[in-house]
Amino acid sequence: MAKLKDNVDKLNELLKNGKIVEAFEKYYNVDVAIHIDGNPPITGKEQKREMIFLQDIEKLNKAEIKSVTFNENINVSMTEWEIHIENKKGEKKIIYRVNVQQWKDDKVINEKLYFCGDQKFKVEV
Repeated sequence: MAKLKDNVDKLNELLKNGKIVEAFEKYYNVDVAIHIDGNPPITGKEQKREMIFLQDIEKLNKAEIKSVTFNENINVSMTEWEIHIENKKGEKKIIYRVNVQQWKDDKVINEKLYFCGDQKFKVEV
């Protein structure tokens, strides 16, 4: 579990600091499958990379981890996030998200993203 915990902690630290591309390159398997809110997967790093760059995020104001859990028997981690961003229109928003990640050979091979609430983005008040 120490290895899994160490990898998850390092990945999450990169994400918290806005180093999304670096985190992705270092910790995601080339054949990763990404499932968003139960939809069919986006498969492969190239597809995921396009998804990252197409997002409407201009500025990361804060990324806070609410909870993290691990199961080393099945190489799975879960992280609950509260992410404060500004979009390209200058609107501040909060994203509530849970990432469920299956690991293989120190890389994420399968990830499920669950956005909390009825919308992916909630406008910050």
